[in-house]
Amino acid sequence: MFAILGSLTFLIAASVVGLMLAIGGLWVVRHYVDHQTLMTHHDVAGYMLSIVGTLYAVVLGLIVVGSLSRFQQAEHNVELEANTLHDVFHLSQGLPQAIGAKIRSDCCTYASLMLDEEWKAMESGEESKHAQEVVNDFWNIVTKMKPADNGETNVQQTLLTELDQLGDCRNSRLLDAEAPFDPYIWTAILAGGFVLIIFTYFFGVEKFAVQALMTGLVTAVLAINLIIVALFAYPYSGDVSVSSAPFTAALSNFKSVLSKVKN
Repeated sequence: MFAILGSLTFLIAASVVGLMLAIGGLWVVRHYVDHQTLMTHHDVAGYMLSIVGTLYAVVLGLIVVGSLSRFQQAEHNVELEANTLHDVFHLSQGLPQAIGAKIRSDCCTYASLMLDEEWKAMESGEESKHAQEVVNDFWNIVTKMKPADNGETNVQQTLLTELDQLGDCRNSRLLDAEAPFDPYIWTAILAGGFVLIIFTYFFGVEKFAVQALMTGLVTAVLAINLIIVALFAYPYSGDVSVSSAPFTAALSNFKSVLSKVKN
């Protein structure tokens, strides 16, 4: 469902259909009502359109800004999560060999799961159960560790802070992958646009082509804003989505460090 709403091809096709229906509706109105009759309603229709248009513009504007902000926050969150994982990997070098090696192995596994499983799962608003198991393993290792000196104690405390941040970032990311608007919100948005387009029918312009152009432009502007909402409201699905590149870079770094250790 999220992938369909985030598909630019689908959104453009839906906008074209909406544009055709809007102009078709205008043609039906003009076929049965002449422009002279419509002109008698200009004063009232103008005031009403101003009120309805302003209210709808405010609501739609807030939704558009909210969608863009949600997408930008999701991008920042992914970068922070990958950076935190990177810190956990390198901090583990200050721990006993066996424990540090296990944590570094888990870091590689976590990054791989992000790329191979979780990003795909988030397209449907789901998550990778294996990734959660790795997070649980992180906590199990670090909390049960018995520091041998002050240095290991400091590393353990720092790791606990980093793991807390890693968990928060992951939880926020999974929440962002869920639908931000329920069907009622989408229904209200589309209904508001429909009403606004209907109001353009109450103006009588002598040439149908001129009024059709005006109605078409209003419909197009509404469609563009709705496309922006649909594309950016779902950060992990559709044609415009948050990249997993930070985890790709992190995994590459992990492998590079491990290969040097082996050599």
